[in-house]
Amino acid sequence: MAAQITADDAQRLLRTVGAELTVLRDALRERGAKYFMRPLAMSGVMVFTSYYYVYAPPLAKAKGVAEELATAKATSQYAEEYQNLQSRLSGLYTRLPRTQDPQGWILNEVRKTLREENIVPLSISPPSDMAKGEYRFITIEVQCQGNYSQVASWISRLERNPALLFVHTLNLRKDAQPIGSNSVDVKITTVVPVGGVE
Repeated sequence: MAAQITADDAQRLLRTVGAELTVLRDALRERGAKYFMRPLAMSGVMVFTSYYYVYAPPLAKAKGVAEELATAKATSQYAEEYQNLQSRLSGLYTRLPRTQDPQGWILNEVRKTLREENIVPLSISPPSDMAKGEYRFITIEVQCQGNYSQVASWISRLERNPALLFVHTLNLRKDAQPIGSNSVDVKITTVVPVGGVE
């Protein structure tokens, strides 16, 4: 139950505080400030000692613990992101073609997918090889004709390949002749490590 302070209680408290202040003022006048210097100095030393030896060390420790906790949280968050990226990279690494002749491999794979979709290529460029850091990006360009379902099925087959094979660019144009035919220009790329896959 909350205590209620009435107006009389407040006036009595103010009179008491006023009386104490009056006694203090009278004592200072009567005895002088020098009389109270020693107790005031001792009080100051006690306050200083209490702050630096009792209050400040736990405060500094609590601040250090809070900083360590924030660091641990950030580390935990970034560790989880790192693990996710690492597992994605590992998944991609397992899909890199295991071959000593990646240029011949990509050429054979693309020809095989074209045959499986009954598409006759108009032209297939020689593979180009470009190194970026620790990896080689091998690309070939294919020009062919087919109807929409053939082209869509072929692109899907390329990108579903168990080894990493992806469509880099795709240009599709509707042909006037024969009816229902489309011309397709595709750049297809694979990636292999510079030193080969172990």
